[in-house]
Amino acid sequence: MVRQRRVGGWLLLTMAVAGALWYLRDPAWLADQTTGLHPWQPAANGTRYRWSGRHASFFVTSDATRIVVPVATTFDTPADRPMMVTFSVDDGRAARVLLTNASWTAVALDMPPRGSRRVRRIDVRTNVTRDDNHGVMIGEVAVSR
Repeated sequence: MVRQRRVGGWLLLTMAVAGALWYLRDPAWLADQTTGLHPWQPAANGTRYRWSGRHASFFVTSDATRIVVPVATTFDTPADRPMMVTFSVDDGRAARVLLTNASWTAVALDMPPRGSRRVRRIDVRTNVTRDDNHGVMIGEVAVSR
């Protein structure tokens, strides 16, 4: 009798852990999460952007077929070197651009086929940062479905 309760307890615990892991694999709230991005601010022309650090991440819905990410950085001093920006989608490299001036560059990323998750993680990495650990300015992302 005690053995049956113990087995039942383990079975219940295993099912609870499996359910929690299944939920955490694809939580609905993940779509609004970002890391490595500063708050939104307006540019001189009124467009909005966020500064990234050396590595930033954000999510887009998995039904997106293509996204366009506008990026720029500063070249305030002669010591500011060109910046290599690498984009990854779900850990697979998707694009790489070299920023050599302060103008905005639109980077188009074709999304892989839709998988079983609700969102895709987009990573933005820079090879250098500017003052205050600023990487690139990331504008509002355009999503095509």
